[in-house]
Amino acid sequence: MKTKSRILGLAGVAVSATLALSACNRQDEVSSRTANSADTPLQDSAMVAANESGASAANSSNPTGDSSLMRDPNDQLNNQPTAAGVPTSPTAATTALNASEKKFLSDAAVAGQYELALAQLATANASDSSVKSYATMLVSDHTMANQKLQLLAQRRNVVLPTTLPQDKQEVIDRLTKLTGADFDRQFVQTVGLHDHKTDITLFEKATREAKDSEVRDFASSTLPTLRAHLSAAQNLPSNVKGSAGS
Repeated sequence: MKTKSRILGLAGVAVSATLALSACNRQDEVSSRTANSADTPLQDSAMVAANESGASAANSSNPTGDSSLMRDPNDQLNNQPTAAGVPTSPTAATTALNASEKKFLSDAAVAGQYELALAQLATANASDSSVKSYATMLVSDHTMANQKLQLLAQRRNVVLPTTLPQDKQEVIDRLTKLTGADFDRQFVQTVGLHDHKTDITLFEKATREAKDSEVRDFASSTLPTLRAHLSAAQNLPSNVKGSAGS
């Protein structure tokens, strides 16, 4: 009986020890799962919080998410291209012409219109072929000079005369009534010789006294043509020049 009781006692101790060991293992397993389950969410939460914090900081400084807005606005303004033809800095206003410069343009316009009208008349009424050729040259050259003068006047806001003064119109009316050799002589003496000498004096004065560079350039660039017209008139045959052919 004693032996049996001892065996049962030992068996009971073994069962108790087994149960205790099993309980310890379960407690460790539960503790391990609890630790793992606690660690992982904390780490994930920390990463999410960090990401959210970075995104929030980025969005607060750049609400649209466009990285181009992160640049210095001054850089954008400095690097912004200007429209074609628009000056990047104010330009000085054009200086108005003085009274003498305006008068020169007006006088040159009257002379140019008057001589062009007589040259056109001569291409139809002249009887000598050399006079016709001379008149044709005047029509071409004075047409071009008148166009340049008109453009210059427009740029400088100068209104040029559109009608001839009475004395010039009277000359045109007088020559219109002439024909043949009489017309040739009067045309050459009046336009070819007298008027071109007057023109040269007018334009030479402008090259010396005009302050405006455009006015001086127009006068100086036209002078060689006027001198060539005078020289051509002086070289015409004496029968078409008359007594005033020098």
